[in-house]
Amino acid sequence: AITQAVWAPDGTTIVTGGADGTVRLWDADTGDVQLVLTGHQGPVLGLSVNPDGTRLASSGADGVVRVWAIALDDLIEIAESRLTRAPTEAECETYRFGACSE
Repeated sequence: AITQAVWAPDGTTIVTGGADGTVRLWDADTGDVQLVLTGHQGPVLGLSVNPDGTRLASSGADGVVRVWAIALDDLIEIAESRLTRAPTEAECETYRFGACSE
């Protein structure tokens, strides 16, 4: 069940919070799920997207507020900074890691 819903500032994305603790980003035109964020240990109670649409805050019944990077470039940068091995060819094709261009 959806517990919260907000529009992203650009009007192309809808963000929902669920009773299952997930936050989902949806394409407003197609209804396709773009991204599923997990981490809350209970229903999502609140959502807010910053004005430039690069960050999302969610609060849950677990008493935790999470701030998520939702811009693709930011997500790739975070992933690259935490990757402890060379990316696979499939990861390079999917995520366009900078380490792949060498």
